[in-house]
Amino acid sequence: MKIEEFFSSRVAGMRSSEIRELLKLLDRPEMISFAGGLPNPDAFPIEKMKRVVNHVMEVHAREALQYGTTEGHAKLREVICGGMNDHFGVSGLDMQNIMITNGSQQALNLLSQLFLDPGDIVLTSDPTYLGAILTFRSYQAEIESVPMDDQGIRIDMLEERLAQLAKKNKLPKFVYLIPSFQNPTGVTIPEKNRRAIYRLSAHYDILLIEDDPYGLLRFEGEPVPLIKSMDVTQHVVYLGTFSKILAPGYRVAWMIAPGQIISRATIAKQAQDLCTNTFGQYCVFEAIYHDVLFPHIAEIIRLYKGKRDRMLAAMDQYFPEDISYTRPQGGMFLWVTLPEDYNSLDLLKKAIEKNVAYVIGAPFFPNGGGHNTFRLNYSYASDDHIEEGIRRLSDAIQNR
Repeated sequence: MKIEEFFSSRVAGMRSSEIRELLKLLDRPEMISFAGGLPNPDAFPIEKMKRVVNHVMEVHAREALQYGTTEGHAKLREVICGGMNDHFGVSGLDMQNIMITNGSQQALNLLSQLFLDPGDIVLTSDPTYLGAILTFRSYQAEIESVPMDDQGIRIDMLEERLAQLAKKNKLPKFVYLIPSFQNPTGVTIPEKNRRAIYRLSAHYDILLIEDDPYGLLRFEGEPVPLIKSMDVTQHVVYLGTFSKILAPGYRVAWMIAPGQIISRATIAKQAQDLCTNTFGQYCVFEAIYHDVLFPHIAEIIRLYKGKRDRMLAAMDQYFPEDISYTRPQGGMFLWVTLPEDYNSLDLLKKAIEKNVAYVIGAPFFPNGGGHNTFRLNYSYASDDHIEEGIRRLSDAIQNR
């Protein structure tokens, strides 16, 4: 049977994640990998979650092992409402504004399904999260990208691009950004720029998707208000997740949006998976209720800050002076820019020979570029491996 002849036109736009394919090559015990975007298993609250799981089974098993509502566990949605107000200044929410999703990746998929027809435009920063690029392209969207600097997406160029698109009557269906400790660069958008981004979104009457998987993992500096906390016109859809602050295995995340979006997303989600992992939702709620979550976040911050500091110190010691890199105040990643005559893919081959790996930068650029950039993850590797890995990487750079 000629299966290829039966695929939909959408399949032609599907591409395997270059990062995922790369990771398949790194399963060697001698390899030091800075390539993945994985939380460190040492950060998982294993003993505390054992008690939480036991409590769920002893008290809530009949409900937790059953199908749940598509919108999500009611008590979890209620506590998220309160937490978004108490911790982030996002007021005026009720349960009709919140859906529990199977990771933030599902939320991106649902939003793409609701809003994107083939040929529609999505606007992102350049670079941006690869999982978002793959999702938008799977719905045959065109991606417009605006360059970044050390304060995130360039506001002047964003304003100029939106004006150009408006003149062509081709405004994007939405703008997608990761304002805090962005994947891949680790850059955070300051408050002044966030307010400018929100004003542009409201002015042009387009949605803004604020993806915030790392915002609570701040090591230093003052917290920056969420764009969602500025949203008096209902133009911002906020995505949060427990994957980076508790454990990704639960696959529990949340989306905050106007009720019209949540109601349509509920219908779309029913066709995808009926409901998010009920048992995981109960465990996450009980972790919040029994005061496991926020003390645990403090432990993650302590662990990751030490790893970031160790990586930056090693880079300061070993890297040539003509290489620049970000110094994130939180999150899991930093971003390296090589001189223009370097190619990070060619360099990667040399690095792998020395048993160290990273993710090349080019896949994070929706419309090409980034040949001389790469991403480093500091959350996963052991402290000793961080220093040794950076030393090996420096050797590869200097002997390319």
